Amino acid sequence: MNQLYNLIKQLFKSDTCQRLIILLIIGMIWQIFALYIHHNVRNGHLLFPTITETIEVFADLITTQEFIGKILLTIYILTYCFFIGSILAFIFSTISITSHIGRNVIELIAFPMSSLPAVALISAAILAFKSNFTGTVFVVSNAVFWTVLAATHAGFTHVPKTLKMVGQNYGLNPILQVFLILFPASLPSILTGLRLGISRAFQAFVAVELVLGSVSGKGALGFFIAEAKNNYQPPLVYAGLFAILFISWIIDAKLFGWIEKRTVIKWGMKNF
Repeated sequence: MNQLYNLIKQLFKSDTCQRLIILLIIGMIWQIFALYIHHNVRNGHLLFPTITETIEVFADLITTQEFIGKILLTIYILTYCFFIGSILAFIFSTISITSHIGRNVIELIAFPMSSLPAVALISAAILAFKSNFTGTVFVVSNAVFWTVLAATHAGFTHVPKTLKMVGQNYGLNPILQVFLILFPASLPSILTGLRLGISRAFQAFVAVELVLGSVSGKGALGFFIAEAKNNYQPPLVYAGLFAILFISWIIDAKLFGWIEKRTVIKWGMKNF
């Protein structure tokens, strides 16, 4: 009996078990709230679906080629925009840390621009670009760029002067000092910026598709959600949101988690 008690106690201490319990509680609250709306609000089933309906619809959709195509298109566009925004952010961060004028420019505009909602640029994108795809790339890349730039620049400027002096003693030029000294030392801040960047990219992309509609003639998850909303199909709306949450979790927990374990945690820059 004591062994069983200790086993259950150890099981409940694990992160996986605790997270499953949290998800179960959230699901129960969702189900109870949805059933309450269905029974007490007129046409409540058109306002908020139950968790069971949403999971059933999502399970059916995930086996269809059309829905898989929308997920892959979403990942493709987000990856494309994410790389454009991140690479430009690293280039401008390097310029800002190696040039006094560049530093003043970045510190003047980077942080205010990183706070600007990407949705606010949709109107500018519509006026500036004839193609919905080009406008989408502009808005989403812009959301990534300023977020990653602000985090990278903050990481570079907070590197201890002792480390910078080590690079100078070795005779490293400014570019090599950035890649060999500043970049590894500020990696926790950079990873945080990349995680925020992909989050901002998701928000911007879905918002653009909700406003502009299809960006490639087929439409991705944002367009799918907009169509489901227009057709009064709440389970499909939340199934599309489930897909976005799942992709975000894969990117954050698996991709960035994998990078974090093999860099900042392995180097002792983070304890968990």
